Amino acid sequence: MDRSIVINREFGSGGREVGRIIAERTGMDFYDTRILQEAAERQGAPAELLARFDEQVVGGQFFDVTMLGTADPELMTLPYRAYSSIAEVIVCAAQRAPAVFIGRCADRILADQGLRMRSVFIYSTDRQAKIARAIAVDGVDPKHADAHIARMDRSRRRYQQFFTDTKFGDPHSYDLCLNSARLSYRDCADAILASC
Repeated sequence: MDRSIVINREFGSGGREVGRIIAERTGMDFYDTRILQEAAERQGAPAELLARFDEQVVGGQFFDVTMLGTADPELMTLPYRAYSSIAEVIVCAAQRAPAVFIGRCADRILADQGLRMRSVFIYSTDRQAKIARAIAVDGVDPKHADAHIARMDRSRRRYQQFFTDTKFGDPHSYDLCLNSARLSYRDCADAILASC
């Protein structure tokens, strides 16, 4: 494999699972929450604190720093420092060897550095399957699963817009868009690998 694979995904579509399948088949490193852990180490901050900003804290055009309950300038700049650390981890990993990255604007980060990659968007038109996955895999309360999925996708959309000025889910932003309601996760992995 001569390029990294970046999978952006709707919540509950199984994009993370598709990425795992690809990593297992190819032996490529897999970066999801691992990106946060390595970024936290570089930043000298607890991974949980960085996670609060990861893909979920953007509100409208600005970060909702009121979540921290402080006006401390160090904490107010944490989103930007966190993103910078995450970008550094992604670039260093891809420079070592092609890898599989899940979300976190890795496609834009790698493209800006001129590193070879395949950008993929996984979505699903099967609302019930997304709800079932959110409940089974992420432990979402069934009563709130539909709203949780919408909130997570909205957060991802805002995160991507804020840091890259691109639109989450816009087919013009990706090399390949796959519907996991029509293709199994393994079929999605096959299609991605065939495109590389």
